[in-house]
Amino acid sequence: MATPTPRQPAESVPSSSTSPSTPPSTPPAVPAKASTSAPKSPSTRSRATAMTNPIQGIALGMIETRGLVPAIEAADAMTKAAEVTLIAREFVGGGYVTVMVRGETGAVNAAVRAGADACERVGDGLVAAHIIARPHAEVEPALIASGSRRS
Repeated sequence: MATPTPRQPAESVPSSSTSPSTPPSTPPAVPAKASTSAPKSPSTRSRATAMTNPIQGIALGMIETRGLVPAIEAADAMTKAAEVTLIAREFVGGGYVTVMVRGETGAVNAAVRAGADACERVGDGLVAAHIIARPHAEVEPALIASGSRRS
């Protein structure tokens, strides 16, 4: 019975004497919330940076055509159909032209389908349409358009 009495004063005394410890416990709770907000900002910024850089798009979509007109039609349809970036147009030779786009996988899929449909409407120009969801890093140098014409 004497035990409850000392606990009450002991709790009262340490809380009043430890009032400096109570305020430090309150401020760390506030910085903890602030520190939780701080990591969200950099990740949001890194996502925005990844989306603005055309090479950062994960998926690769390619359409190969016979002739320049179907290639232009396919490129126009792809860029209008989804949020993709036209990264290259390559004259392969023999009248074949390849058009490549980058972006998120779903957007590239929709864009390549739209580009293939548009290319088929122009005539007998579609040769191939293909999507690579995640190209390996060693493939990246091959995606840079050479700009040379091979005949």
